[in-house]
Amino acid sequence: MNFDLLSAKIIFLFVLSILFSRISSDQQQQVPIQQQPPPDNVNANIDANKPHSDSQRLAQKPDCRLDIDKYCKKNIAQLGPGEVLSDMDALECLQDAGFSENEALQPQCAQAVWEYKVELTQDKRFIGALQQFCTVDINQNHRLKACTQDLRPGYALSCMMEHVHEIDQGSRCFQFLLRVEKVAFSDFALIAPFVEHCAAIIKQLGCGQLTKPSLHQNVRVPHSQGSTLECLISNIVNVQKDPTKEQIINGMSEECRKEVRRIAELQSDDFHLDRPLFFACRHDREEFCSEINAGEGKVFQCLMQHKEDKRMQPECARILAERAGMMGRDFRLAHPLLKQCDKELQAYRCIPQPGFEKSLQFHLSWVVLCLENGIHFYNQQEHERQQAAKDENAPKKQWPNLVVFSDECKHEMFSHRQMMVQEFRMGPEVVMNCATEIDKYCSPKGDLETEGKTVHCLMAHAQERNEQKTLTQQCRNALQDLVKVADIGSNYQVDKVLYASCRELIEGKCKQDAVSEANTLTCLMKNLDEADMTDDCEQRLIEVQYFMARDWSLDPQLYDACHQEAVDRCSAVSEWHKGANQLSGQSNQVVDPGPQVLACLYRAGYDEEKPLKAECAQNVRRVLYERASRVNMLPDVEENCRQALSEYCSQNVQPTEEMDCLQEHFETEEFKRRHPKCYTEVEKFTKMESKDTKLNRLLSRACRPVINAYCSQYINQEIDHGDVLTCL
Repeated sequence: MNFDLLSAKIIFLFVLSILFSRISSDQQQQVPIQQQPPPDNVNANIDANKPHSDSQRLAQKPDCRLDIDKYCKKNIAQLGPGEVLSDMDALECLQDAGFSENEALQPQCAQAVWEYKVELTQDKRFIGALQQFCTVDINQNHRLKACTQDLRPGYALSCMMEHVHEIDQGSRCFQFLLRVEKVAFSDFALIAPFVEHCAAIIKQLGCGQLTKPSLHQNVRVPHSQGSTLECLISNIVNVQKDPTKEQIINGMSEECRKEVRRIAELQSDDFHLDRPLFFACRHDREEFCSEINAGEGKVFQCLMQHKEDKRMQPECARILAERAGMMGRDFRLAHPLLKQCDKELQAYRCIPQPGFEKSLQFHLSWVVLCLENGIHFYNQQEHERQQAAKDENAPKKQWPNLVVFSDECKHEMFSHRQMMVQEFRMGPEVVMNCATEIDKYCSPKGDLETEGKTVHCLMAHAQERNEQKTLTQQCRNALQDLVKVADIGSNYQVDKVLYASCRELIEGKCKQDAVSEANTLTCLMKNLDEADMTDDCEQRLIEVQYFMARDWSLDPQLYDACHQEAVDRCSAVSEWHKGANQLSGQSNQVVDPGPQVLACLYRAGYDEEKPLKAECAQNVRRVLYERASRVNMLPDVEENCRQALSEYCSQNVQPTEEMDCLQEHFETEEFKRRHPKCYTEVEKFTKMESKDTKLNRLLSRACRPVINAYCSQYINQEIDHGDVLTCL
């Protein structure tokens, strides 16, 4: 049965139920209900698509005849001989016209539309219709049954909307509710709990009125099509520059926040239910996503992938950004991720407990981090299992039977990580903690940079040594968390800015060299100081590596190879996604996965009395080689040498020459006296460099022809112990 025929039958049954209930009410009371239309003509033909003599039907109302003829031409053209427009079809096309900026319903028709929507959603006849269409579902589900027992105007509808996903999507009950939902989402004044809990703040923020059109004079708000909720979402998601509005938002009751989240969750499932998004993006949907069926958030996800396309309408892009911000605050809006990763979410305990909506665990970033932790845990176990299989002397171990991540789940994780880098609003912590920096450094004209450029703008300022231009620690921490969620080290493609800047190298020199996304990043780092490295690629690469150098777990090859030794020798946290402050029952020896762990591994990498395992040692030195040419990628050196760098190396010194500059001065008595901590860190690095010539990138590059000709037998050793320098 096709959808149009099913819809027609649903409309017919619904109208029939209203007629029967009106007849029953008329017989019992013999008086019309106040503020409701008089009873239908008992002898009227009840077929929704046959001529009807009742002037109270919306499709036949004289007040709307002109508007119906004007705005419902397409619907009327599809009618058969002798058929007339159904009320629901009339309502939908009138709603679409009422939302348009260029069109307006006549006031008397707007009033009629309002009254019909109230009648459709708020009185006892809605419950009667529910019992007509949803008898089987109500009898099988006690939560649905409870909805029908709530006789407060509008509450039965609100309750059914909350549980609509518990109903079989192929049933006539679901189809009926889906169509009524669209009516309700067109005007949130019809959703009673929303009105009850949010009326005051709606008024304070000037987000519209919650009264019927006849009470307004010279104000066009006939049916707001979701503009009230849109106004609230915009105020919640965007950085507030108005102190008064900021105070109002901060004072929003938890009940109102809950209603906003709940409605956003419901409408995010179906593109048609989010009326502002639907109207702003309907042309873009046809342009970019015409083959995507609505439902399960698929249209939204498709539109987000094209958000930076120059052909997209600005209003569509704006609303997409705000919806992304809401998704960042409530993981339940990420329908594709929840569906494709359902098994993995359960197995790795990544579903936050209900009732803790205010906690950080409800943020999408926490859920994605938890899933990524599951992948790292699985990969780490497989890596250790393979190593144990190669070692005949390894003790036998019982390996846990972990759930494998499906390709579909991995794809959704990648898509959502990519969105989080592209749209910074999806990270509430960045919005809250970097508001001043974004306003000051990254939006000089008041507009926010797109395509992930806001995130890279903040990354660039994280490296500033000028205290007047750097980020606050709170903002820096929020950025570090975002980089962790994005997990750029595992797949550079989540960062579109980096990919676009380095495409020439990625698709050229690194195409054959790299066998995985992680290896591609390694290839880029190897070519950091080569002639074919562009300035733009170098800058973006350093912005990412600056943060990777401060969290050892962000390099997947290093993490897999060194996990156990980092835990045992360097007091690293055992779980990938948790810091020491998030773990209960841990000893005071446990440290956050930051520079301390890397510094410890660097020292262990050159410890010949108690060496690291070969694979771990190779990866430690690989990472050190990649980062040794720049002080800002050696956190311990940079942190302790800021003043020394400013004093000795601020004039005509390139970033690649800063370590050389420090080494030229660090052994002087004045340097030791003025910068003792810097002296200690430079001395440590110089000792490592004396053991391993490859750490001296300037020397290795300048002397490469001579080394290859005369000293190759030494340079190919894991550690040359200074033999290359002696040979030179």
